[in-house]
Amino acid sequence: MTLLSQDLSRERIPATVPDELVARVRALRRARREAQTRASRVRRVLLAPTAGETYAHVPERRQHA
Repeated sequence: MTLLSQDLSRERIPATVPDELVARVRALRRARREAQTRASRVRRVLLAPTAGETYAHVPERRQHA
């Protein structure tokens, strides 16, 4: 699900906006994008299985008759 606020990076900045404001908006968008990237990497690392990890439920091997 894409929220309206997530789609702001694709919107063009009108030519009438002062250069300083344009630079600030771009910096904020870049910071938000980098923060989302870091968060997804952290989630991936935290959810990844570690070496020697034991699971609470180990499926039993079925004997074929």
